[in-house]
Amino acid sequence: MRIWYEFRRNILTAMLLAIGTVLTTGTSFSLSMPKLMPFLGAAVIYPLYLLLIARRCYNQAMLWVLWWAICQSLAVAGATVLAPERATEVVLNGAIYTEEMFHWIRTGEGSEGSLQLFLPLHLREYALFSLLSLVTLGSAALILGTYLLNYMNFYVGQLVYQSSNPWLAALVGWPPWSILRVVGYIATGLALTALALNLGHYFSRKFPQLDEVQAGEWFSPGLSRRSTLKFPHQYFLVGLGFLLGDLLVKATLAPIWQQLLQIALIGTLK
Repeated sequence: MRIWYEFRRNILTAMLLAIGTVLTTGTSFSLSMPKLMPFLGAAVIYPLYLLLIARRCYNQAMLWVLWWAICQSLAVAGATVLAPERATEVVLNGAIYTEEMFHWIRTGEGSEGSLQLFLPLHLREYALFSLLSLVTLGSAALILGTYLLNYMNFYVGQLVYQSSNPWLAALVGWPPWSILRVVGYIATGLALTALALNLGHYFSRKFPQLDEVQAGEWFSPGLSRRSTLKFPHQYFLVGLGFLLGDLLVKATLAPIWQQLLQIALIGTLK
């Protein structure tokens, strides 16, 4: 009986997250408010994300954010294919990033294929994301992540819309290193958000632990500080591992992927 209940709850949660990404994307396109779009997208997942981390259900938090990222990606890419002109107005940095990517696809020139150029950019973004995860309980980090995710999916939508082979474009639009990066960001953000929450409990000693509230017990002043200061370091290490994989895979496969994207976009190799 419990298994059936959890199955229904998971199906409902998955549906609500999927519907939420479609509604927030549609609202952003309808209102044509670019600065609002990352906030609306992040708002879909943040309450569940924070609740699960507070309960220390880290695996569930990781999986649900991954599911949300997939839904958000499909919603933005699909909206871009259906309304490319409106998407250009709404998705922040979308047109600029797409122009850079198309130039790299056609010529092989640009930061995407150069470790010396893309490494500093990736390190700055990761450092900012990590800092925001820690000081804002993950909220601003999710907004930043949504912003990055949105313009990436704008590019994928434009690639599908403008390509001579849309099916191939849809297949290779998201390169493997970008997928690794998304997973790495999610794992890192989860670990640092959990650390921030536990630091708050550690120093304040005024608020109940959420799992203790469920048991009907308030946070005990006599509880040792060490017992409340927990950091899911394994997720942080997983995040670092995936981001290292992102750099290695990108440095290795970028020239090959550029040729695949070129075939998808213009139908042949130059």
